[in-house]
Amino acid sequence: MTERLVFPLTEVKEKGFVAVDVVVPEGEFPEAVADGELAGPVSVKGSLSHQDDSAVFEGFARGRWRIECTRCLTPTEGAYEAAVELEVPIDSEKIDLSDEVRQSIVLAQPMKIYCKPDCKGLCVVCRKNRNLADCGHKLPEPETSTRPRLTPRPDKG
Repeated sequence: MTERLVFPLTEVKEKGFVAVDVVVPEGEFPEAVADGELAGPVSVKGSLSHQDDSAVFEGFARGRWRIECTRCLTPTEGAYEAAVELEVPIDSEKIDLSDEVRQSIVLAQPMKIYCKPDCKGLCVVCRKNRNLADCGHKLPEPETSTRPRLTPRPDKG
């Protein structure tokens, strides 16, 4: 639980609306990025509002992360922005956004990330980064299957 992301609901009950603008150090979310790390603080902005019998937070988390390129394993830094939403009963004493922010960062991660769109990756023979220098190895030809392709089904008659 990050204390910076815990807000009492008394002001929301009284005014009906509270703006949220908080910067949280990257160390507060050590496990948020699966194959990398956060590369700076996480900025959380949004609003807390009183809706019916609930307190609702709607906003986003923004920052930078450092993740290894999927092809060549070079550390690559990029920006992220993730929506954050949470609803709790208005009778609660406080609202804690810590877990929702962490989950939104996790879900914002791309399946694959590349250092550049035309990344050549690692040589399959010597494992050198082919973006830095040409090692001279040729890519092996893909193996062809000796199994026959699927054939159309015979007519049922």
